[in-house]
Amino acid sequence: MDSGSTHGFGMAVSPQVEGYLWEIAEEMGERFGISRAEAVARIGYEWGDTVFEPENDLIFHELPEYWAHVLGCERTAVSCWGAAEPGPECRLRAAPPTEASPRPLL
Repeated sequence: MDSGSTHGFGMAVSPQVEGYLWEIAEEMGERFGISRAEAVARIGYEWGDTVFEPENDLIFHELPEYWAHVLGCERTAVSCWGAAEPGPECRLRAAPPTEASPRPLL
């Protein structure tokens, strides 16, 4: 696989995966009212060491809305973990620390 570009996500990805990550970031922004930069930082923080396969990776088996929820909600017993739509118990988890890799874009 071509190593691709990190584009702020902190990992090399193919153009197909990159486009999908941007969709997830946009959904996170809409869903949680966070900046695009914060959404990118959250994705990079959670998945920065993940190797994605272009076109057939498992992330493509779920919609961006699902991943936005998974990456954005606190992981608690009542957070409706795994559901595509956050319920009232779903709270935005804390942002990655500023010293995290990759650093949040400012």
